[in-house]
Amino acid sequence: MIFINLYELERAIKKDKIESCVVYEENSTLFEYFRNRKTKDKQHKVNSITKSVLSALYGIAIQQGYIENEDVPISNYFSEIDDTKNGITIRHLLTMSSGLKWSGNEAMIPTKDWVKFILEQPVESEPGKQMNYSCGNSHLLSAILQKATKMNTVDFAKKNLFLPLGIHDFNWFQDAQGIAIGGFGLRMKIEDMLKFGVLYSQNGEWNSKQLIPAGWIEKSTNNNSVAESLYGYHWWIMNSKNVDCEEDKTYYAMGMGGMRGQYIFVNQERRLVTVFTSILSDNTSGPIQYFENYILNK
Repeated sequence: MIFINLYELERAIKKDKIESCVVYEENSTLFEYFRNRKTKDKQHKVNSITKSVLSALYGIAIQQGYIENEDVPISNYFSEIDDTKNGITIRHLLTMSSGLKWSGNEAMIPTKDWVKFILEQPVESEPGKQMNYSCGNSHLLSAILQKATKMNTVDFAKKNLFLPLGIHDFNWFQDAQGIAIGGFGLRMKIEDMLKFGVLYSQNGEWNSKQLIPAGWIEKSTNNNSVAESLYGYHWWIMNSKNVDCEEDKTYYAMGMGGMRGQYIFVNQERRLVTVFTSILSDNTSGPIQYFENYILNK
């Protein structure tokens, strides 16, 4: 079990705009901090943590046979795309290496059909060659999941992930076409963010049931060689002294935007999970430093 100077950790985060911090290791909660009761009980806009949840759903969908594997071309699901996009696969979307131009959410949100807007973007680089972080990639993944399963992404998540984890109090917003927003549409309570992280720390097992294939968790949280910034399948891998040690790597789901920085950190070797929510307008990556300095390296 890790040693944490709880006094130092609490003193540090109280001085900052940290809304909450929960540290969990080996089946017990070691530390909890909530700025107030409302923070603990409310749904939080988790922003791009939505992407990591979507990644989990892909592992489930592939295991259940709805999708053959992540190397399936997206043209199997979007017959309207032009020939320049035939080489893009689900893997490219998961690793943010589709090559599609991305001008930001501000360009997509005002349009009436988000999927159409994304698919009409030009290919700027060969798929699989460069990483370009894009909510557009994630939204296409949600659209594909709905086509493949013939279920709304939210309903698929409820059945296969949320309800088995005991997650009931959440919202997942949709676009005008009824597609769950793949890149940033989810709101969750802190306790449910923790459950999701604990599920990963347990290799996808929950109450003696394998919800996510262990092999998918290993694959999706390994560094993708395309990404110099250490990225897997919609998960970030921490750049630390342990980055080359598969047995002791730390990976995390991260949601930024709107002056907020939300995080779920997972270290499987130690079965260590930490959740942060924050309103850090100047330094939304601050929780990474708190995690490294006060939790991971203690």
